[in-house]
Amino acid sequence: MQQQLSIPFRTLGAAARTFARARPSAASALQAALFAGTVLLLVLEIIAVVAYDESPWKLLRMIAAMARGPQALEPDDEFDFAIVATGLTLFYSISMLYGLAAACVLTDSPRRHATILGIAFGFALYSANFHGFTALFPWFAAYRTIDTLVALALYGLLLARAYCAFRGD
Repeated sequence: MQQQLSIPFRTLGAAARTFARARPSAASALQAALFAGTVLLLVLEIIAVVAYDESPWKLLRMIAAMARGPQALEPDDEFDFAIVATGLTLFYSISMLYGLAAACVLTDSPRRHATILGIAFGFALYSANFHGFTALFPWFAAYRTIDTLVALALYGLLLARAYCAFRGD
């Protein structure tokens, strides 16, 4: 004797609506990435200037050197509009890509898990950026510090919370 599975049509409609709501919101992800990226940049700049007595242009030169080559690194204490603009453009572009990636992870998880997922995302970014990508861009090895790890954990946390807030979850 064979049993038939009966699913009411109302259940299927609710499941379809739930699935439709489970898509990531690109607009919310980009807004969250701009917000969290700005906070990250400010935190990294404050740490560099206050704790390490570095030039405020050093980090942006390091980021710009990803596109313009190592010659963009020197002199690290001199302002160059083209290099700073390139550094800011790359920084925010990468931040927005990370925001879109985080949105894919956060969309399928309950909001109550956003904080821990965001911090874990920040730790993963630290590992990838400062231990993986330094093979291509060795000048970032100097940023393998606990304060950079904490700054990226804060970035992930803010990214996740802002994504949920902008999305209206």
